[in-house]
Amino acid sequence: MRRRRFLTGAGVALAGLAAAGAGGGELFLLRRMKFEELGDAVVASVALPELLPTRDERAMQSIESGFATTLRFEATVVRTKSMVPVARRVRIVKIQWNPWRERYVVQTTDQGRGAAIRYYSKRDAAIAHAISLDRMRVARASSLERGPASTYALTIVGQRNPIEPESRIAQGSGEDARARGSDDLSAFSRWIGVFVQSAPRAEKTYAVRSSPAFYLVPR
Repeated sequence: MRRRRFLTGAGVALAGLAAAGAGGGELFLLRRMKFEELGDAVVASVALPELLPTRDERAMQSIESGFATTLRFEATVVRTKSMVPVARRVRIVKIQWNPWRERYVVQTTDQGRGAAIRYYSKRDAAIAHAISLDRMRVARASSLERGPASTYALTIVGQRNPIEPESRIAQGSGEDARARGSDDLSAFSRWIGVFVQSAPRAEKTYAVRSSPAFYLVPR
C-alpha cells in the first residue's frame, strides 16, 4: 500500500476561540498535525497530553486505584473556506491498572473496528499511548477534493470521562457529516456547533484545530 504525506497549504490561521460547550470554557487551540494518505484513508497523527497530564494528582490516583479512565476523541474534517464538516470519526480509549497482571491496560476502539489492547509496565508510557492519535482515520480520500485550492482543517475534541461515551460512537460515524452544517448559519457558528452540539458532558474537555491546513496532493 502506497503511503504519502500531505502537503500543507496556506491554512486559515485563527486564534483560540472560546466555546460555551459541555462544562463551559472550552478552547479551540491551534496545533500542528501530521496528515497522510493510506489507500483511500486520510489519517492524522497528533497528541493531546493536556487531556490527561501526569501532574494531575486526582486523575493519576484514579488510574492507580484500578478504575478505568475513559478518553473520547471526536475528529471532524472541515473545509477551510466554508467551515462545513465533511467527515467525522470517534475514538474511545480506556486506560486502567490491572492488579492481577500488574500492568496498565490501554484499550482503543475506533468506529467499525474491534478493540485493540496494549499492556504497559509503566504508567506514563500507558498514558502517552492513550493520549496520542497515531494515524487515526479521519476521512476517505475519495470524499475530498484534491489540489491546493481545496484545503481542509481537522478539529479534535478530546474529553476525559464523558457521560455515555460509547453510545455516541454510532452517531459519530458521519463520513458524511455535512448534515451538521446549515446553509443559513455563519461559518463561525457552524464550526463551533460541531463541538457544542456533539460533545457530551465530561470531567475535562480539550479541543484543538490543525494549523496549517492541509490538502490532498493531485495525482
